[in-house]
Amino acid sequence: MKDLNKKRIVSTWKGGKTTQLCIVPENASLQERNFDLRISSATIDLERSEFSDFRGYRRYLMKLEGDITLLIDDKTIIIKRDEAFEFMGDEKVISISKEPSRDFNVIIKKDKKADISIKENEKLNTNKGEYIFSLEKAKINGKDVDKYALYESEEENIELQGKFIYIRLHQ
Repeated sequence: MKDLNKKRIVSTWKGGKTTQLCIVPENASLQERNFDLRISSATIDLERSEFSDFRGYRRYLMKLEGDITLLIDDKTIIIKRDEAFEFMGDEKVISISKEPSRDFNVIIKKDKKADISIKENEKLNTNKGEYIFSLEKAKINGKDVDKYALYESEEENIELQGKFIYIRLHQ
């Protein structure tokens, strides 16, 4: 497993702070919108905030802490823990949070898809370019990992002890 935790970039967005955990390719820029994949976690500190426009991208959002409700085209969506919600990056999204919250985000080019699932105490046969994000202090192949740490697979069998988010990308 490739440890991606030394490459974190923290920045401010309209509703809180975002921590970029991974961007592909590595020399891509969030501001220039020239990336294929971005994995991040964000705090939502305002009761009401508008998500940034990511036209040309597909987004997946999962709640990590607090409560998150989204308003999209007059629809109310309650974001659940352990379940990824998918939407297009150009949709106007308003977030409503009654308390400070934290989410997990995957943003990919709109012509691509991702499978995002929870894995707990499992053995996986992974491919290069798949990602594992720890939801608690846990272990990967017997090695301790911190809560909210991201790792990239390098085609290997892995054993997870604890609870994780598993990200597989598709063309």
